Amino acid sequence: MASKEPKGRKPRKVERAAEVKGAYVTALVEAGLAPDLIEKARRDVVKEKYLTPFRVAQKYSIKVSAARRLLKILADEGVITLYSSSRRIPIYVPKTG
Repeated sequence: MASKEPKGRKPRKVERAAEVKGAYVTALVEAGLAPDLIEKARRDVVKEKYLTPFRVAQKYSIKVSAARRLLKILADEGVITLYSSSRRIPIYVPKTG
């Protein structure tokens, strides 16, 4: 029996941390989220009682879909916590402590 790898495929290379970080920043810019917008949101989020995509979109004058991505990024970083999950309206609260 032959090996299980498909023909013509190269083995994966291990990426360096700098390349991954560069790809992350590039993905944010391609998603329509500027790094300075994300920094501003990090500072302002702790002052809010709760966050929804619509409130964030109104505050920063961005689309609701971009606000959803922004909230997901902040949740992945640990700045905010998902309080109530819904397909239409996720509600986030700032992390305390």
